[in-house]
Amino acid sequence: MTNAVHQTIKLFQFPRMFAIPNLSPFCCKLETWLRIARIPYEIIDTPDPRKGPKGKLPFIEDAGRRIADTSVIVDHLITTRGVDPDAHLDAQQRAIALLVQRTLEEHYAFVLAYTHLVRDEGVQHTRARFESVPAIVRPMVADFVRTRVKKLLWYQGVLRHSHENIIESAIRDWRAVLTVMGSPFFFGDEPTGVDAIVFGALATTVLTPITSPIRDFLSSQPGCLAYAERMRTRFFPELVAVVPAREGGAVAAGTSLAA
Repeated sequence: MTNAVHQTIKLFQFPRMFAIPNLSPFCCKLETWLRIARIPYEIIDTPDPRKGPKGKLPFIEDAGRRIADTSVIVDHLITTRGVDPDAHLDAQQRAIALLVQRTLEEHYAFVLAYTHLVRDEGVQHTRARFESVPAIVRPMVADFVRTRVKKLLWYQGVLRHSHENIIESAIRDWRAVLTVMGSPFFFGDEPTGVDAIVFGALATTVLTPITSPIRDFLSSQPGCLAYAERMRTRFFPELVAVVPAREGGAVAAGTSLAA
C-alpha cells in the first residue's frame, strides 16, 4: 500500500510558536512522525482543542474520518499507508521505546504544562496564544485557562508536590531517557518513532526561550542540544532558516499561537 493512492491527510494542531514544529509535545511528535514516515499532510491551525474528537489536539482527518490520540493515529497510518519507521527494531528496542514514551508522555508532559502554562517564566512567553481572543476579554480568558490547567495538574498529581520536587522528578525522567539514548538518532543511524517522541518533548524544552532548571540541565548534557538541532535541521529545515541569533538559548521566531 502506498501513499499515492490516499488523499492527503489533514493535521489539526495548535498554530506554530517559536522556531519549533509545535509548543505542544504531542503536536510536535505527530508532525515529526509524519515527516519521518514521509506521509503527505496539510496543517489546519486549530487554536481551540475543544474542536477535536476527544477535546484534545492534535487529531487528523483521513478520508473524512477524524482520529484523535497520537498513538492511535500512528497505528492507523502504519496500517493504512504500509509505512513503519520501527519495522526493523527488535523486541528489546521496542520495549525501550515504549518505556521512553510512557516516561515522556505520561509524566514529563504534565511537568511541561506546569513549566510552560502555570509558572510565570513560561506564561510570559506563551501568553501570545491568546492573541486571537478579543483584547477586552483576553486577560479573563488567559486566567481561566491557567486556572483550568492548575486544576488538571492538581487532580493528576503534579501540583501536589513542591516546585523543587517537580523539577527534580523531570530531571530524573531525562537522566533515564538519555542513559538509553544512542546517536546520531535514538537507535542509531536512522530515526524511528521514538525520535519523534523525544524531539517533541525536547524541542519545547530547549529550543524555546522558556527558562527552567530542566532546560539548564539538558543544555549541559553532551550531545543533547546537538540532537535537537539535528532533528530540526533534517525534518524542519524551513524552521532553521528563521531562527535568529541566540543569546543563551533559543528565542521566539514569529507571533504564532500555541499551547
